Amino acid sequence: MASKTYKILHNDVLGNYMVANEDLKQGKLIFKEAPVLVGPHLNGPARCFKCLKTINLLMCSFCDSCNTALMCADYCQGTHHTEEECLTLKTQKVKGQILAENPSVIFPLRVLLLSIYNPKAFEEVLKLEPHLEKRRDTAIWRRHRISVEEILKETNLLRKEDIEEELVQKVCGILDVNAFEVRPPLDLSITNPEKQCLRGLYPVASIMAHDCSANTHIAVDDNFLMSVYASVDIKENETIFNNYASVLQGNQDRQDTLLEGKYFSCACKRCKDPSELGTEISSLICHKCRKGLLRFTEMEKSFKIWQCYQCKLCFKDFLINLAIDEGRRRINDLDLTDIQAMEKLYKNLLLTFHPNHYLLLELKQNMVGLYSKLPPTKNNLNRKIDLCGRLMSVFSKLEPGISRAKALTMYELQSAIVEISNKQYREKEINQERLILELQTAERILKDSVKYLLYEPPKSPEGRMAQLALNELKLLRNSIKNIQQNILVGNNEVNDKKAEITKRLKDKLERNKKKEKENVEEKPISRRKQKNKKK
Repeated sequence: MASKTYKILHNDVLGNYMVANEDLKQGKLIFKEAPVLVGPHLNGPARCFKCLKTINLLMCSFCDSCNTALMCADYCQGTHHTEEECLTLKTQKVKGQILAENPSVIFPLRVLLLSIYNPKAFEEVLKLEPHLEKRRDTAIWRRHRISVEEILKETNLLRKEDIEEELVQKVCGILDVNAFEVRPPLDLSITNPEKQCLRGLYPVASIMAHDCSANTHIAVDDNFLMSVYASVDIKENETIFNNYASVLQGNQDRQDTLLEGKYFSCACKRCKDPSELGTEISSLICHKCRKGLLRFTEMEKSFKIWQCYQCKLCFKDFLINLAIDEGRRRINDLDLTDIQAMEKLYKNLLLTFHPNHYLLLELKQNMVGLYSKLPPTKNNLNRKIDLCGRLMSVFSKLEPGISRAKALTMYELQSAIVEISNKQYREKEINQERLILELQTAERILKDSVKYLLYEPPKSPEGRMAQLALNELKLLRNSIKNIQQNILVGNNEVNDKKAEITKRLKDKLERNKKKEKENVEEKPISRRKQKNKKK
């Protein structure tokens, strides 16, 4: 498989993987892909087949045609329950009550239906890696056998050979390993979309190899159309990477996520570096010397070893995990509307964790959000600027190029700079020239934020922020222009006044000179008159 921008290669380490077919500049669209299917998580709530809205099983209805697909309402206008799927469910006489009582089977069921009404798409899905042998007889295998396989046996979809070939386990493995988390459409009545994510199956995107420092940026719109951009420049024949873990996870958490969910370990540059590219995002303060940092070093038997790079003292990972769990508990117990409590906890956690530790990064992000809602005093604005700067120093190393986290942080940073600069000018703490310099700094930051946000779908929260930021950028530029014109007018007026004063002085000097000259000429005449009188 190849396109203008990428081609698919194969090796024993990565299996199928994607490389650039040409030099790709930052921001270049590498490919777009519509999902084969979208569905809920294994333990997710039941959802409408048409619009994917979470539904109350006590109040739901079934499709009028197939009498199987769950519906949020008879008049639902969603498009995800296709005619082909509807006809197949009707033909196979799948009982709707099974889906209502066992929502875990919905997504695997929809994949199996493809084998009947879209065999070509089903074959593409089966090419994806399920990691059957690595999953066999594990907890997730047993869970799928009870909550999915046994339930689907009650339908007419599974043939004897399907059961013998462990088709259901294979489909479940493909979904667990390859599906991408996607947010529900914004117009659905979901109070917290981030915690109710859906899963989308994108066969082409699944081919991208993993690296904890990805070179791609992924955006998914309300119709679940995925767009994959180059987040940095990618040279021809370089591997195209996606990060299948969270960029704000520490080394240990990322490795656990990848091993448990994707069945591989990562050995990228960041994972090999105990300092994580100099960010110290996983590092703790050594409790012995109080000067060095504890970093994950190596595996020893069944333990992970953390060592202080100053005094060389070693700790086993369960002690580190105790400290992290306690820090996590304290953050979870926080009142996220109490900035004093957040600042106090932040100060206390600095005794245990490096300032860039991922727990403190999460806390700082929450603090920035709260400072944005508090009265814009100079102290609050200065603190917000400080926190944004600290976050940016980490994000710039972990996500070079196009970055959603950087874009959102830059937006908050510039807003604080604009607000405090205007406040300082009004209070005569800075002059117009200094005000312009500060506003120009904010303009550059906002411009970069807009540049990254414009890669987001227009209806997404980030896409809407892009439009807001664009309007603010125009206003900011107009404000700078007006101040510059005021300075220019002011300078012209000053110059005019100087010229007028100079002219007056010059005229006065001329008059004085003329007067002095007249006085000099009058004196000899008066002397002659006096002599004549004496005579």
